Amino acid sequence: MKHKNLKKERQLSNFPIDNIESSISTIKGLLSFTFKYLDNTQGQKFSELTSEQFAKFIEKLKWYSNENRAHWEAERIGSKDGRVLVIYDNFPKNSKFIHPRHVPAGVKWARFRIEGDMRLIGFVIDKNDTLELGLNPDVFYVVFLDLFHKFYITK
Repeated sequence: MKHKNLKKERQLSNFPIDNIESSISTIKGLLSFTFKYLDNTQGQKFSELTSEQFAKFIEKLKWYSNENRAHWEAERIGSKDGRVLVIYDNFPKNSKFIHPRHVPAGVKWARFRIEGDMRLIGFVIDKNDTLELGLNPDVFYVVFLDLFHKFYITK
């Protein structure tokens, strides 16, 4: 009669199911966020969020990180023709923000709708440029936190 090795069973139950090679198809192409270009001189600071707002914000980033950029560009939100992620050709003319000097020229400005009027403003690199430059097209470069929908003012 064999005895159970509880220590071994406990260690095996916590052992990862997959390895990097088997997970690469899942990992590759997921949307990532970088805060390197964050500008705290315009819009709001993360420290201005209530703990509830901050928790919702992090949950949205986690949710958005489950898919790729193309998915969120196509995903409808709201009652009109809105999308979760909108890519603009240029910095909007009708904006309370100005293009920060530390953000490169030639990027595609974009916004994520977080909740209500809360928006996450940043940029993406054009898909053709990402291939040419060897960059990941599924990276969103965060520049502003816009709690009051002032980046791209609509009627």
